[in-house]
Amino acid sequence: MAREPLPLGTWGSVKVSRVAAGTWNARAKYRDMDGKVRIVEARGGSGAAARQNLLQKFADRKTPRYGLVNPRSKINELIEVFLVELQASDKAERTKDKYAYCIKKYIAPAIGEVRIGETTSGVIDNFIRKLVEDTGPSTARSCGAVMSWMFKLALRHDAVTVNPVIGVSIPRNRTAKPQALDAAQYQDLRDKLIGWETAPTLGRPRTQELHEIADCLIATGARPGELFALRWDDIDLDADPPTVFINATVIRTSTGGVRIQDHPKSQHGIRHLTLPDFLVEQLQERRKRQVELGVPNPLNLVFPSSTGTVCDANNVGKLWRKVADSLGYTWVTLKTFRKANATLIARALGPEAAAYQAGHSKVSMTQEHYIEELREALDTRSVVDAFKPKDVSQQPEPEDEQAPADKEDGTGNDEKDDPKV
Repeated sequence: MAREPLPLGTWGSVKVSRVAAGTWNARAKYRDMDGKVRIVEARGGSGAAARQNLLQKFADRKTPRYGLVNPRSKINELIEVFLVELQASDKAERTKDKYAYCIKKYIAPAIGEVRIGETTSGVIDNFIRKLVEDTGPSTARSCGAVMSWMFKLALRHDAVTVNPVIGVSIPRNRTAKPQALDAAQYQDLRDKLIGWETAPTLGRPRTQELHEIADCLIATGARPGELFALRWDDIDLDADPPTVFINATVIRTSTGGVRIQDHPKSQHGIRHLTLPDFLVEQLQERRKRQVELGVPNPLNLVFPSSTGTVCDANNVGKLWRKVADSLGYTWVTLKTFRKANATLIARALGPEAAAYQAGHSKVSMTQEHYIEELREALDTRSVVDAFKPKDVSQQPEPEDEQAPADKEDGTGNDEKDDPKV
């Protein structure tokens, strides 16, 4: 009977011999990952050292020769391979920038010189804990996602046998309950905002568009980037009902500056929204004003920058925070308008309609992060009245039992039974 071959990646008995003074040789048969058996040798200053060096060679040989990284490669080498795969992936440009920033800012400086084979779950966990203390859970979660992808890549190259990021617990952010503007608050904020825009000031005149931006955001529930990517071709003010087609967004990248991305944040963000009458009138007036002023607008944008280029949502957000603080609405950001829109629609039409309006794939996310908790009590009296106890004193008395019918006398001469009667 033929002897069973060595399993892939294993070796036979190790033979250690002395070659010269202070030099020892260890050798053994090793079955490579291509199925062939080869003699592998290693030397050392002692028999134990030669054996240890041989075992290390065996560990390295488990990586196929076509692998770009192996257990002895440093994480910095894995990062180079990962960045190539990241750029070739179908991830959004903002996601690519975010992941590359996490690597450059946090991962590479902290553990870049660690070898892949040395990176255990304990090493990753220690790195994550320090990151949580220094920067917070949000950055730690982003870096955890990057490293999980990196070691999946290392796993494909047989540089590791188990992804060390699996099992590492990364704390979640404490999500604050959403707070939305109600109609009265928004009217007050809008009046103060117009007052700020028209107030006399030294130097450059203040922008007159913040209240129009706020109106569009609160009426549509669109993201700021989606609003600034809108072209007049995306809006049909003459339709019944008037609609706007959300199909793009403005992004800022580390290499390309501010530009329009040809799709929103997700595929669910591509949607048609109806426009209320007050916003239709405002947009008609805005379009007419743009034509009369003749300001360059080569992209036909609804909200271009002052120079006719793409408007940067980050710059508008910074300006808004300063203005909101001065008006006494420090808690209101551009995102608050989305929450106000979602909350109002959820109250009237349900959370599913609010999720579609916001461009979310999951209703649960809209409920958790965008719909303000109802603080007022619902009037359920008409429903709960069904459990009202009955008043015993007003219940009708039971009727007297009828007198029992005459008993038959057993003679068979009962009148009603006698056909002669």
